[in-house]
Amino acid sequence: MQFLLGIIYIIVVGAVLWSMALLRLRGERSAAGNVYFFCESMVVLWCASQILRMVATDKWELWAAFGIGNLGICFVGCAWLYFAMLYTGRELRGLRRYLPAILSVCFYLSVLSNGWHHLYYRVLTLDSVEHGPIFYANVVMTYLFTIAGSELLYQNTKKEDALARRLVVASVLIPVGLNVLYLTGVVKTSFDITPLGFGISIVLILRATWTYRFMNLQRELVIVNEKLLLEQERNRIAQQVHDTSGHTLTMIQSYMKLAEVSVDNGKYDEVKTYLSEARTLTGQGIRELRESINMLREGAQYELVTQGVMHLANQVKEISVEVTVRGEDNSRYSHLSQVVYDTVRESITNTLKYADASKMDIVLRFQPHLLDVMLADDGKGCADITANNGLRGIRERIEAVGGSVHFQSNDGEGFLTRFKLPVE
Repeated sequence: MQFLLGIIYIIVVGAVLWSMALLRLRGERSAAGNVYFFCESMVVLWCASQILRMVATDKWELWAAFGIGNLGICFVGCAWLYFAMLYTGRELRGLRRYLPAILSVCFYLSVLSNGWHHLYYRVLTLDSVEHGPIFYANVVMTYLFTIAGSELLYQNTKKEDALARRLVVASVLIPVGLNVLYLTGVVKTSFDITPLGFGISIVLILRATWTYRFMNLQRELVIVNEKLLLEQERNRIAQQVHDTSGHTLTMIQSYMKLAEVSVDNGKYDEVKTYLSEARTLTGQGIRELRESINMLREGAQYELVTQGVMHLANQVKEISVEVTVRGEDNSRYSHLSQVVYDTVRESITNTLKYADASKMDIVLRFQPHLLDVMLADDGKGCADITANNGLRGIRERIEAVGGSVHFQSNDGEGFLTRFKLPVE
């Protein structure tokens, strides 16, 4: 039996190493990807320690095997939880973010110092192993971290991806179930069978990742790129503000000097002309600055999608605009704020100009992998929808970020715009 389990351990270690290599070759380098790689490394150490334990011939080799194995035992649950938090954007705040790592370090230090207190292993010999209270506390911590992390991942799978959800559940139940069987003595072996379950879990998650795109590790890079592009746009607008104000003020100064010369020469008709030109130029500069500043504020102010939409809705005075939010708006959707703002603004403009409506409804549905937006008015509608500049601009804007849009209308039945944007 032990020989067979040893062969299985070798196969599991090989499978996990293969998945780690695949992750490094095909996955994007990100914080979540690095922690996931570390988690797999802990599983490898845990499995490798069981093989080392099987071939140990003295107490020093045995202690080396348990020292390596407990490195994986103490940190695999912590690593899994941190990966889930990074992937889902649900990181802990303040000092609490360090608590899982601190607890894992403390438990591992208790392993290294077991010879002084014997609270982690009461007995540890080639023939017998008896666990102490600190060991069981570590088991409970690993259970909690593993289940909490998997729950976060489970909640962030698409509802329609039923198989991916089952794989996530199995990745939790298998190692936990094997650990319970081992600790309760239902399955009697001379070494821990739990890392087999974690090895299988890694394979299951790997399949969900690459086959069903459950863990799209490129999402983090996409968001970073979106923020970089936004920062570049802000810099461009700031430069535009600088150029506009500089040109306007310079020209006004020039007109004022010419007006002073005309006054000195008694040419008062020229003075009126220069003042009129300066007034026109001032108005033009103010408009350009206002447009530039509004663009800058829109990009910088609305970190959440709902903030920009509510601002637009509150600006409308001619008709009633009602906004309904379903789901939770958070930082995962922030990179979509600008495209949603621009699209909703154009839709409101079209409604005010053409619909002859008295009411407009805006519905925002925040789903794990999708932002679904619906805009509907009770106006006169139209039998044939013509793709004018406004509608064409909406379609181009939505499709540019990988989304889809649908327009629907009939005479007397209002106008409906619905678009969906991928979160990842």
